[in-house]
Amino acid sequence: MSQYNQISHPGATPYPLLSTKLYIPKQPSYLVTREHLLKKMSWAMKRKLTLLTSPPGFGKTTIVSHWVHNEQINAGWVSLDQGDNDLMRFWSYVIAAFDRLHPGVGHKSLPLLQSISFSFEQMIGWLVNDLFEIDGEVILVLDDYHLIVSEEVHRSLAFFLDRMPPQIHLCIMSRQQLPIPVGTLRVQGELNEIGLSDLKFSEREISSFWHHQTGDVPGESSLKLLSERTEGWVAGVQLAVLSHVSGQQDTLSHFMGNHRYVADYLMEEVLLHLPERLRLFLLRTSVLERLNTELCAVLTGEQVEEGLLREIERSHLFLIPLDGEGQWFRYHHLFADFLRSRLKQERAEELVTLHQRASVWYERHGLVREAIEHALVGGVTEKACSLIQSIATEMLKLRELTTLHRWLKQLPDPFRHRPGLLILQIWTELLQGRKEPLDEYVILFQKAMEPLSKEEAAHYAGVREDLVVAQIYQAMLVADNKRAYSLMEALAMREDIPEIAGLPMLFGLGMELNDRIVPFTRGYYGFNGQLKLAERYHRLYHTFISNHHFDNFPFTAYQRAALSEICYERNQLTESLQLAEDAIRIAKQSSVCGAYVPAVIVRSKIYWAQGAEGEALTVICEAMDWLQQTPYRYSHWIDLLQTQLVRFWLLQGNTSAANAWLDHVPWSKQQDWNDHHEFEMLTSIRVLIGKKEVQTAYTWSERLLQKAKRSGRILTELEALLCLAEIHHERGNLHTCMLHLHEALIIGEREGYARIFADHPAEHLLSQYAEVRKNRYMPEVQTPGVSLPYLQQIMALSSATSLSGDPAARDRSIVVPLTAREQEVLQLIAEGLSNKAIAERLVLAEGTVKLHLHRIYGKLQVNGRIQAIQKASQLRLH
Repeated sequence: MSQYNQISHPGATPYPLLSTKLYIPKQPSYLVTREHLLKKMSWAMKRKLTLLTSPPGFGKTTIVSHWVHNEQINAGWVSLDQGDNDLMRFWSYVIAAFDRLHPGVGHKSLPLLQSISFSFEQMIGWLVNDLFEIDGEVILVLDDYHLIVSEEVHRSLAFFLDRMPPQIHLCIMSRQQLPIPVGTLRVQGELNEIGLSDLKFSEREISSFWHHQTGDVPGESSLKLLSERTEGWVAGVQLAVLSHVSGQQDTLSHFMGNHRYVADYLMEEVLLHLPERLRLFLLRTSVLERLNTELCAVLTGEQVEEGLLREIERSHLFLIPLDGEGQWFRYHHLFADFLRSRLKQERAEELVTLHQRASVWYERHGLVREAIEHALVGGVTEKACSLIQSIATEMLKLRELTTLHRWLKQLPDPFRHRPGLLILQIWTELLQGRKEPLDEYVILFQKAMEPLSKEEAAHYAGVREDLVVAQIYQAMLVADNKRAYSLMEALAMREDIPEIAGLPMLFGLGMELNDRIVPFTRGYYGFNGQLKLAERYHRLYHTFISNHHFDNFPFTAYQRAALSEICYERNQLTESLQLAEDAIRIAKQSSVCGAYVPAVIVRSKIYWAQGAEGEALTVICEAMDWLQQTPYRYSHWIDLLQTQLVRFWLLQGNTSAANAWLDHVPWSKQQDWNDHHEFEMLTSIRVLIGKKEVQTAYTWSERLLQKAKRSGRILTELEALLCLAEIHHERGNLHTCMLHLHEALIIGEREGYARIFADHPAEHLLSQYAEVRKNRYMPEVQTPGVSLPYLQQIMALSSATSLSGDPAARDRSIVVPLTAREQEVLQLIAEGLSNKAIAERLVLAEGTVKLHLHRIYGKLQVNGRIQAIQKASQLRLH
């Protein structure tokens, strides 16, 4: 069973992946070398997409696996099935396939799949960044893509295909035309198509195939007949061989018809001449998608010889190995369909028992998803409900939404309308992006609760609270802010919240509510930067949490982090620091980085605002070190902390370290950044301004500003306006500079922003703006919108921030204490060791050594090894 074990990846919540789905099929013993197809396949490494399309049984999988093995191609393989219509599961397998070839690929993109507001564009962007770092040509093979019917998966694959690095190639095998646009690729010469006419056996190949399996050479008339009847269909030829071997010499001469009927006819001929015990074995085990000896024994109720499955494979009875050890197999899809059809005709009364036995075996072996599939088909509805509820929380967290939704829809109404299953349907719909009102579900829920006794109703107390939380979440998703606040107000004022062991679904999941937004209030959970509304909501939320003692649950970390950001912007630093520290503590306990990282950033900014620059840098570095000890060590969260470190370097005047960061970030070279890179984009723009590359900074700032306005991201809009004001100031366009600053101040006063102007910093711009206002140089900025008291408040705050760190104090705070590991690395570079030698000495990955060096350079404010050694010598650090 080893090859069927679940595997997981570092950098993300463990996801149950089956290694058999990543196995590249081995070449069958009866393989016919097909030179013209191998030649066509060789173009796969020169084209973006290779597409093999034909009905079943034409050898698509065989030719691709033969080419991969024969040419020793660097290939990742995913054998798709119906469950891969879940977007997260599909991409988890794709990333796993790449990771097998190049360990570490996708470790930043995988955690994004855990986000409750998951964006496939964002995840694929990180994956593409990793793939750009791969040396050499790589091909990803997706087999049986016709099983994918999810529009979301199709769109995500098209998005990936459009952005693949040039050394990455894609090969797709399907029974149907690809449901994503490929016309442009065809015009550009980037599409390698292999169709039915290419895959058909020629007479020469039929003869060779026949000889390989029988040792005989068919006569000319037999060969012609075989070619005419099968029309070069590989599976048909194989069936004809099996019929011939079983003694049916003239089978084909009695038959006319299309491939489907040929298959049924020939398979029936083959099946009728098998020993009865083997025939029954094939029929009964056909209900399985994958089979091994132990599982087959349970299903048939008989002892199964250890080598039976391998013997069936060697007999060419359409049994395909799924691993290298010969433990797991599956039937050829066409043969499985035929066997199941015959099973229904001959032994329909056994179907329910077979599925029930399979369900029990899968459940006993911890393969709950497979157990559910068979329980549903086997009519064990109560068991299916129990299994679904046992795994539902995990599936919601892992975003296996399509599969969970399908299961729930398969349940008959009396079961599906139970309160516990209704709430699962609600969350499944919401997390799939269906944001319509929940009125229909509320009515169904109320009807389901009416006939229950008091004791039964008490059992569903937690589910009732789930419904309230779902309604609040739905209102936030559709930006019905008034309703979201009203629902939270009603919840906060209630005194009848039950004390339940399992808190409501969203409260207890511990899933990521943050899709890498920093600050947290920039996203929908912070009402897209509507600071006043966000404060009202989160103060109310705070009351609810405190009143009911929900102080140590994952959702509390998000609320504390959001409110700490709000208080920071209000310059309420004492309260902000307390909230940030609470968020950090809870988030570390719950492993929710979506709250941890924003809270750490707030804490560091408070120290900086108080003039403790060294402590501010240390907070960031210690958080990065902590993440290195967690499954998030490869994740984007470390990059976000690094980005805040860059902002501090800019404030220090450490431009060399900031420039080095910009040279190495992958998004700095992309032209189609998505909205989820806003924090890094804004930081990059500030670095570019410092480098006097104002035209590039201007282009990105304008693009970001327009995106922010379209999506209603107020905080991003404000920051982009400040960047544009600085850019126009650098260009000498004072009039345009003042207009952008005026617009930013209008937003700031309307929403209550304060510290953002001090953090930018914008003191020199504010002084000029005040001068313009005072002397009425620009009528445009005299219009109502920015009050004098607000301007004075912002100017005083910016001035205080500027004065908080005089040059002498700044010099003293430049050197942040090095960690013990960083001191070791510093000592070894002083001894002249290379990165590789340091990695070997300290038993580290070379990439980790580079990360330590990057931090050392930042802390010492140097640019390179020599300067680091000199600075360390001056400071007596080694």
